[in-house]
Amino acid sequence: MHEWKRCRGWFVLMALACAGCRDAAPIEALPGPRATLDAAGVRLSQVKSERELTAAATRQALLLPWLEASERDALGRDAVRFRAEVPVMVAVAAPPKSPPFWLAEQGFRPSGLTIEVDGLAWDVHRKTFPAGWIGLGVNGLDRSPEAHYVAFVRPFPGREALDPAALALVADEGATWKAVVARDGVSASNDGHRPIRAIPDELDGSVLLQPAHDRRHAALLARGRVWKTHSASTNLPDQMVVSFGEDPTRQLVLSWRTSLRVTSSVVRIAPAKYKTPEDDPTSPPDLVGMRTIQGDARPIRCDGLLNDPVVLRHAVTVDGLEPDTTYYYSVGDGSPANWGSWRTIKTGPARPRRMEFLYLGDAQTGFESWGTLLTAASRRHPGLDFILLAGDLVDRGNERTNWDHFFLRAAQVFDRVPLMPAAGNHEYLDQGPRLYNSVFRLPQDGPPGLTPGLAYSFRYGGAFFAVLDSTSAVMSDDQARRQAEWLDEALANTRSDWKFVMFHHPIYPSHPTRDNPVIREHWVPVFDRHHVDIVLQGHDHAYLRTPPMRGHQRVSTSAEGTTYVVAVSGDKFVDDQPSRDYIEVGRTRTATYQTMEIDETSRRLTYRAWTRDGEVADSFVIEKPAGPETLVERPSDPEVRQAAGIAPELR
Repeated sequence: MHEWKRCRGWFVLMALACAGCRDAAPIEALPGPRATLDAAGVRLSQVKSERELTAAATRQALLLPWLEASERDALGRDAVRFRAEVPVMVAVAAPPKSPPFWLAEQGFRPSGLTIEVDGLAWDVHRKTFPAGWIGLGVNGLDRSPEAHYVAFVRPFPGREALDPAALALVADEGATWKAVVARDGVSASNDGHRPIRAIPDELDGSVLLQPAHDRRHAALLARGRVWKTHSASTNLPDQMVVSFGEDPTRQLVLSWRTSLRVTSSVVRIAPAKYKTPEDDPTSPPDLVGMRTIQGDARPIRCDGLLNDPVVLRHAVTVDGLEPDTTYYYSVGDGSPANWGSWRTIKTGPARPRRMEFLYLGDAQTGFESWGTLLTAASRRHPGLDFILLAGDLVDRGNERTNWDHFFLRAAQVFDRVPLMPAAGNHEYLDQGPRLYNSVFRLPQDGPPGLTPGLAYSFRYGGAFFAVLDSTSAVMSDDQARRQAEWLDEALANTRSDWKFVMFHHPIYPSHPTRDNPVIREHWVPVFDRHHVDIVLQGHDHAYLRTPPMRGHQRVSTSAEGTTYVVAVSGDKFVDDQPSRDYIEVGRTRTATYQTMEIDETSRRLTYRAWTRDGEVADSFVIEKPAGPETLVERPSDPEVRQAAGIAPELR
């Protein structure tokens, strides 16, 4: 009881603490540690090099002098906060080699007391607080702390013990704190058993604020190398992508990027009506019938990207469009200052017609030369209906600088021609296809057990397209089987005359040492059973085209088998391509883009592979004989349809 006789000194300490905090911001107004570190990173990225920032991100002693007083204050008071209804004493105990930097700054003083955790004596610092909100700071700004500090809260002498449930804990985003009664043997963390021993009488029976041990390194400026993007977000929309929705004839999905300061996602869209051929589509002369549609936005964080750590990815699904119709559209937040420029986009046709689409293999590296190739393709083929990308769009799929460079070089193309991509293994690096899934909003009709948008299908005119996720399939026999079953059903249900499948890893490799037997085993029987016309792939960084194949053997004509293509559009190549029976045409060290033109009148597909200079590197033609679908109107009577060899109507 002799400890309680010192309560008079506690009130003196409380008065001093309050006097030192009069000018501090209210705890409720603090932005939180991650937002504070983000803001500090943006500020420091303007005056420090990437090398300096990378070093400071892992060394608290280097970083602390660079922080402003307000930043240090926020980091010292807003990792966890709670509300005390009465004046309290708060004691913070931490490992001896890594006390939180903010203890002295926030008025905590050594108590001379210790607790024991993992056989080590942790020093206890304490401070008195008046009733109200109380905040404690981050554990540290580098990886040196071996454990997370703990805190004890007790009332002034003569008051009733505190109820742990009454403290109303509010933790930083992603953190979990628990309030429990402090007794000998209670754990120092809530995600493991790390018992506290030798609790002083002064702290016994107080409320222990129990952190998660795995949050001990949560407050890092960056977790590895520091990057700066040269294409930072602003309030104006950029990185525009248009994709087909579930029905390309009537639904488009528009997505773009802005800074966090933008709060709304809005599309203006109207049928395009040109008065004369000279009209400029960026300044539409007629907006009769314009609609405004709202969508949603998701914040996307990229650790280590200090000058633009969090952006918003917006997406708006536009329904109720007319088939085969060109539209003006503009995206923004609805305010006059933040609209993007007007662009045009076209929906898919309701009936088969002539179509032309673009297919490219891996971009991955060399985005400047890749952008030149993409731009050349769009200019040489101004009537493109859409673009297919067969994976490895970027080199490191979870480093946003890669995506920023990718979109910078694709500007003026992806906002005017619908894009339908596949994910490659480089989109999966480190964290799975997290950024890929944030950038693209794709049809959600894929197989169960796979993240929506990684495998999907769509129909355009007289053609059916399926996109598969070969990265998950080559790693999992179960994923390969699930996708095969889904594709088998989708192909069985389509009435389309032309069938295409796209994914990343090749069935028949062009690389001298790679192979993908799992997907070959599961997927080729499906291609053969439903006579897929062309399979489009990437990954191997050398151009390859097979002859028509069935059952892994050459066949005489395209009417009997499937043609497999592997292509690369970036500047990463393999130098050698072995001689293999399935190679009809092979080229190394050649970046290409491929066009496929389908003439529905003559039932003829013309395939060409083009170099950056506009030379035809490869070509072939598929001609389909006139069949029942061509000669007979689609009867509604099932018996008539069966006699004509026409697939049943889908319900």
